[in-house]
Amino acid sequence: MLDQVGGFADGVAVKEVDEETFRLCKELVDGVVLVSRDAICASIKDMFEEKRSILEPAGALALAGAEAYCKYYGLKGENVIAITSGANMNFDKLRIVTELANVGRKQEAILQTILPEVPGSFKQFCEL
Repeated sequence: MLDQVGGFADGVAVKEVDEETFRLCKELVDGVVLVSRDAICASIKDMFEEKRSILEPAGALALAGAEAYCKYYGLKGENVIAITSGANMNFDKLRIVTELANVGRKQEAILQTILPEVPGSFKQFCEL
C-alpha cells in the first residue's frame, strides 16, 4: 500500500494493487523498472516527433518503461511491445510535458532556488 499516489499518470495511479492483478503479475511479468515523470514526458515528446501522435502520461509510461527495461537489461535488437494510449491528455498536462521532456532526455536541467524578499537578494544571488 502506498502512502500517496501521484496524479500525473492518473490512468495507472493506484494506491494498492488488487490481489488478482498481483497474482497475475507474479506469474507473467518478467521484470519491473521504475521511470520518472520526466522520462514519461520525454516518451510523449518522442512519440509526437516520430509519429505525430500525442500519448497520455499513462500510455507513455509503457513506452518509457520499455525503454528503461531494455536499457537496464541490456537488450538490443529485440522485439519489445509497449501498449500506449492517448485519450486522457489535456492542454494543462501538455504544458507540463513540454517543460519536462528535455529534462527526461537529460538535454536540459531545471534549477530552482528561493530568494528572500529583501533588497539586494537577487544581486547577491547573481554574484554567487
